[in-house]
Amino acid sequence: MSIRQTSIDCYNQIKAEGLLSKRRLEVYEAILKNAPCTSNEALKDIYSGSHGMGSRTTELRDLGVIYEKNVRKCRVTGRNVIEWDLTDKLPIDKKFIFIATKKDRVESSLIALRELYKNKNISTVEDWQNVASLIKSI
Repeated sequence: MSIRQTSIDCYNQIKAEGLLSKRRLEVYEAILKNAPCTSNEALKDIYSGSHGMGSRTTELRDLGVIYEKNVRKCRVTGRNVIEWDLTDKLPIDKKFIFIATKKDRVESSLIALRELYKNKNISTVEDWQNVASLIKSI
C-alpha cells in the first residue's frame, strides 16, 4: 500500500521538530513503513519481540498520531490483534512529547549549580530552591 502524502508530510514535520522521543519515533517510523499493520508486523524487522511496544503504540495513539483501524489476524503471530494506521496529525499533548533523560537532568542540574556558584553573592532563596528541585529530579 502506498503512503499518503499527508502522512509523509506529517512524519517529516514530527521528525524535523523533534516532536516524539527517540523510541516513539522509531515505532512511528515502523508503522509508517508498514501501515496499516499490527504492532508485530511493523516491528518484526526492528525487534525480535514486541516487549514494551504495546506501551509505545498506546502512547502514540494517546498523542493522536496513530489510531486503531481494525481488529484482524496478525500475519506474524496469527492472533486477532489491533491494526494500526497513521493519522495526519501532529502530537497533541505536549507533556508526552519529550521526557528528559537522566543524562539531560544531570546536565541541567550542573549548569544551574555552576550558575548559582558564579552568582553566589546575588543569588536568592528561590535560585537555591530551583537548583535543589533540579537535583531532586535526578
